[in-house]
Amino acid sequence: MKYGMPVSMLMGVLLALSGCAEPDSKATLLDYQKRLNRVLQLENISVQAELPETLPRPSALNQPLPDIRMDLTDAWASRECGLDQLIGERNSGLGRVFQPSKQLNYELRLLARLQQCQQQPLSPALQQQVSGWLAQKQQSVQLAFNNMLLTDDTLRQQWHSSSKRLVPGQTNGFIDSTAALRSLINLKQLIETSAWQHAAEVDIEQSLAALYQHDFLAGLQNSLRFSAAWFIQVNPQLVTIAPTSLCPAGQNKPQLTILSTVFSKFFIAKVQAHLAELTRYYNESWPLIAKLYQHTPIYPALQQRYQQPAEQLQQQLLLHVQWWQQLNQVCPVNLTQSPA
Repeated sequence: MKYGMPVSMLMGVLLALSGCAEPDSKATLLDYQKRLNRVLQLENISVQAELPETLPRPSALNQPLPDIRMDLTDAWASRECGLDQLIGERNSGLGRVFQPSKQLNYELRLLARLQQCQQQPLSPALQQQVSGWLAQKQQSVQLAFNNMLLTDDTLRQQWHSSSKRLVPGQTNGFIDSTAALRSLINLKQLIETSAWQHAAEVDIEQSLAALYQHDFLAGLQNSLRFSAAWFIQVNPQLVTIAPTSLCPAGQNKPQLTILSTVFSKFFIAKVQAHLAELTRYYNESWPLIAKLYQHTPIYPALQQRYQQPAEQLQQQLLLHVQWWQQLNQVCPVNLTQSPA
């Protein structure tokens, strides 16, 4: 007996499901653009957001950690403070191919253990060794942290350009993503203050998993870049239309009624509402991203992906709103009324 459905029926189901997808930032703006074009006879521009500069390759950003050999002169004491276990972990097959986040966690656990060892009664020779290792590892742990920030696949996924954009009303992933950024900032601060025990307890993998699962920050940057590009490319056409041409001698042309509907039901209720969401997400997430990546080689690229389009979007949105305000002052369209 065969199970399943005919291919034609399956295709119909797939098409129906794809049609149910909610419009993202691009679709919302293009729908609004289509209505403006129809009423005002604007040219149908195919809006394109410029691709940002490619991020440097991980191989160009990764900095090898100093190779420190730990030859223990007091095996019993080293077992007592747990150094042999950590050294064995590093020398294992998995330890030799640590991912950047795993490498950082190992370095922090080793520092925490060395700090604990200093407080135990050790032989003078081992005490001297432990102090030397601790000093060397303290100097290189910042390299391990930077390697994680700059070369980790999950983090780089957030900064790469993609076609994914946010959907109006989408909140899923925002809280988890910003919480992950705050956790990484906390880790950065713990490293800066040499709080090795607390730093070793930070769950780096949990933060990376939250960013990977939601991919929210990638969608945010693409929504910001497309929205800014849309206004930059559409506004020049709109502002060339003098509001007085739409209601000569105070006449209320039929297209004014349609424009009033476009303004209230599509610009205010959909476009502006979504842009307000993007602005809120940007205002909360960009300071966290900047705090993590300032003074790193990819910080300018992140500014290009977040800060620059967000600022352009606000400037262009103001110009767009000003045109509607002028229309409202000149023509009897009552645009100040709230949409139903």
